[in-house]
Amino acid sequence: MGRADHHRFRRKLAEVEEGALAGPTAAVVEAEARAALAPLADAAGAAAQARVDDLAAVIAGRRPRSDYVGAHGVAGVRRFTTAGGRSITLLPIETFPDHVNNVYLVRDRDRAFLFDAGSLFGTARRDFERAARVLAAVHGDPGVLDRVEDVIVSHGHIDHHAAVGRWRKQGARVHVHELDARVVSSFAERVVVTARALRQFLQAAGVDDRQRGELEQMYVMSKAAYRSVPVDRLLTDGAVVCGAVAHHVAGHCPGQICLQVDDVLLTADHVLPRITPHQAPESITPSTGLDHYFESLEKIRRVGGIALALPGHEEPIARLADRIGEIEAFHRTRLDEVRAICRSEPRTVCDVAQALFGDQQGYGRILAYEEAGAHVEFLARRGLVEVANLEAFDKEQNPVVLYRAA
Repeated sequence: MGRADHHRFRRKLAEVEEGALAGPTAAVVEAEARAALAPLADAAGAAAQARVDDLAAVIAGRRPRSDYVGAHGVAGVRRFTTAGGRSITLLPIETFPDHVNNVYLVRDRDRAFLFDAGSLFGTARRDFERAARVLAAVHGDPGVLDRVEDVIVSHGHIDHHAAVGRWRKQGARVHVHELDARVVSSFAERVVVTARALRQFLQAAGVDDRQRGELEQMYVMSKAAYRSVPVDRLLTDGAVVCGAVAHHVAGHCPGQICLQVDDVLLTADHVLPRITPHQAPESITPSTGLDHYFESLEKIRRVGGIALALPGHEEPIARLADRIGEIEAFHRTRLDEVRAICRSEPRTVCDVAQALFGDQQGYGRILAYEEAGAHVEFLARRGLVEVANLEAFDKEQNPVVLYRAA
């Protein structure tokens, strides 16, 4: 199943589910649902085909509607209840084309707050509007998104915080960890400073001048639409915000937090169920890198009383500790691969990225170089790889660095 096929099916499924389950079931009949979804499901794969069969059975009355809604939600809008009686509703928001974030609406009596904010793209506005309709029709909570009082930003990556100004404009307070505050409130400065650090990293990594300029421009332009927004409260590790506990977990981002709501942990991008969160070297941004990430994984492993983890992308995580172990093992294996790549002859970070990921296109090139750089940095700090061209440092201010396995 290709990425584009998956998202075409997901969008149409949300449309059909809303018509069939967020109003009178007679609004959509089984034949219509199958006709709309079957061609897309064929391209999307077996899981999509099974989902169509499940939905068709509900529409035809062969399966209880409540079972389907409990398992899948409606248009991806799915509700969970904590041990303390609070509701957490997952809102799937397409923040960029073919890129979906899980934004969470947390309800406690008359209080409503969001964990993450969505983006400024039209797809995000569409998904919030659909979520509002589902919240009203399925969960009996009309207008709740208009009554959001607080937005807690999980971390300073633009797919998670870009629309925070929209919520602040309607009166919501903005909360963010102190290490990511400047990303939200002084974004122009952050882009300039980080672009300079990225340029230096790419040069040392061995990326040629033409591609380096192209990638730097791509980095800056991808963030051009965002405007800085004042922050109302700076969070620190262990802070209680809206009745929940913020756990600071540096690594993927300097100010990344996981939010503990009773026995449910909102993990944002710190722990994801299928993919491993992107890593970048601390040479670009302090408090990122594998050293911090491994420490933060261990920190969350020790948080007690967690029955369910809800991530910033993909599906819920039932066994959090097991998933943390899998992520750690993945990175340990990748570290071994990097050492092996550098064993036969000295390699640049650019060489390592090519060996690990092959040819990448668009922004994927930046991500590949950063991911390779984070693993090389971790090994170099421990003397497991070493600089093979020390003489270059006497001749150039920022030379291309060659690494060999120690």
